[in-house]
Amino acid sequence: MSQQAGRTCPVCGTSAPLEQRFCSNCGADLSLTGQASSPNPASQYGGNTPQTYPSAQPPAQTYPSAQPPVPSYAQAPYTQYQQPQQPQKSSPLAEAFGALGLLFLLRRYRPGYRPRRQNSGCCGCLVMLVILLIVVGIPGYLAYKNNPNLLHSLQNQTNTPGNASSSVPPTKQPPITTASINQTVAYAGVDTTIVSAQQSTTFLDDSSSATNGMIRINLKEANNGSQNASYFYSDVAHLVLPDKSSVNLTNGQQAYGPNSNIVRSNWLDFAVPTNIKINQLTLRLGGSQEAQINIPLTGNANLSAYQTKTIHPNTPISYDNLNWTLKSATKSLSINGKQAATGMCYIILTFNVDNSTTNNVAIGLTNDYMRLKLGSTTNSDTGNTTLPLYANANTTGNSGTVTFMMPSSGNAFTLEMLAVDGYSSAQVNTNFTL
Repeated sequence: MSQQAGRTCPVCGTSAPLEQRFCSNCGADLSLTGQASSPNPASQYGGNTPQTYPSAQPPAQTYPSAQPPVPSYAQAPYTQYQQPQQPQKSSPLAEAFGALGLLFLLRRYRPGYRPRRQNSGCCGCLVMLVILLIVVGIPGYLAYKNNPNLLHSLQNQTNTPGNASSSVPPTKQPPITTASINQTVAYAGVDTTIVSAQQSTTFLDDSSSATNGMIRINLKEANNGSQNASYFYSDVAHLVLPDKSSVNLTNGQQAYGPNSNIVRSNWLDFAVPTNIKINQLTLRLGGSQEAQINIPLTGNANLSAYQTKTIHPNTPISYDNLNWTLKSATKSLSINGKQAATGMCYIILTFNVDNSTTNNVAIGLTNDYMRLKLGSTTNSDTGNTTLPLYANANTTGNSGTVTFMMPSSGNAFTLEMLAVDGYSSAQVNTNFTL
């Protein structure tokens, strides 16, 4: 029985059938040699096995793609190491444009597509827009990605100190225009004098100053009361523009009102464009729920409606076996540390109480028996009274004040001292005009 002819692997000497191309042991290419072998090589050479010499391993060769694929069992024993390539980072913007382009090209192959005549003008504009986005958008995106501060640097180069819209303050104080005001109002118990108003593009001593227009209001404040002012200027100070809109406070030398028995200087800064002049502005003091004071910055504004008014009626009143005298009545938008509510004012009545009897007589709490009437409004006092609780026997000159909050629109008042058990059996009314 004859055996099928074969060939021997030139690398490891393993026998293989003639039709097998790669060695099953080492994977060498058997087509590189034309030597055929038989299962019994000694019979071909007269019983003598031919001497074989070890051959050098052939150099690694690269085969074109047309060559048949290498079987899985015939992998080359030696593989040249290749440095793995780092994946290239792709731009999200480029990927988006690529996806849109692919969808545009494949639209003809969607089910039910029917070609139609396109407007060449629209297509041309669309193509130009896409090209512009690719040429400008992708490099711009890559530049911004590599340097996120590029836009900010360009802005800083554009905003030069000579530019009115620049956010970079100048190193030298720009010219300042000053308008003298010298008008005084009382706000929350503090006598506030608007000394002057100044205008400039910026104020270098104010770290919060804008660079395209500022107004500074210079104040002198005197708190002669016994209570500290409890307001913040950021809440109560505004500038009213010619169009009736208001500007919030930018910064102030002092953030809040002065403490008791303090006299001081202060300034308030507001961001206002330089094309608006000082005499077109109005300083407003007071919150939205308070009796606001509007001071036009003309230097000669009529502020009589905001001024404190006092009369001295010296009207005698006999009540509860005591001799009362209504010494004075004062109308004001503010009292010690407080501002009246919107549409209201404070009425402060000053009394003198004499006791000519031989017994101590209780003055008591005025909230129990004293009322103030204006039109259809009748109110008890606010609790701010300085009258003593008793008038000792045979004493004179017991004095103090009683405060009421009343509507600010009227001036004809009636003081009612009620018939109350323990005080008086008859009501006593006293009229006055303020």
